[in-house]
Amino acid sequence: MFQKVISAIGFWRSVITLAIGFIVIYNLIDMWFGYDFDLSLFVEKRFSKDNLLRFFVANIMSGFVYGFVVTFLKFRGKIKKNESQ
Repeated sequence: MFQKVISAIGFWRSVITLAIGFIVIYNLIDMWFGYDFDLSLFVEKRFSKDNLLRFFVANIMSGFVYGFVVTFLKFRGKIKKNESQ
């Protein structure tokens, strides 16, 4: 089932789309709660030399996990529904 889901047409495009959406929304909420929408302070703290790699790795990993889980469950549900009919 796993192989069938991840090889479905549109699966990876959906994972990437959801991951990007998650990253954008998460960072907007983080900027709102942590920095009161002060973009310059947010950029100063998040993109500092010490935090830059951690910022990108954390965003990419969390976005991928969110996108993969949600997309996998959606596609698995569709495949099971089509197989039962």
